[in-house]
Amino acid sequence: MKDLQVPEFSTYEEEANFWDELDTADLMEEDGQWFRFETPSKRAVRVAILPEVVQELSQKAHAQGISIETLINKLLIDHIRNQRL
Repeated sequence: MKDLQVPEFSTYEEEANFWDELDTADLMEEDGQWFRFETPSKRAVRVAILPEVVQELSQKAHAQGISIETLINKLLIDHIRNQRL
């Protein structure tokens, strides 16, 4: 049996994809007992955004070939990092 290495996730989508694609066969004990592991309690937060802002963000995300969620997270992270300078 190998240990499960849970990476740090920068988006909720990354975390969802990780769990969706996880093959647990290698993580089972030889006796057939399922593994146990701790996961971070971080969860996504929903925020209301004005419709006209969503429309503009959606267009920008589509032009970049990314989801609106990824674009918003990227913009927020960039803004926070720039504020620290």
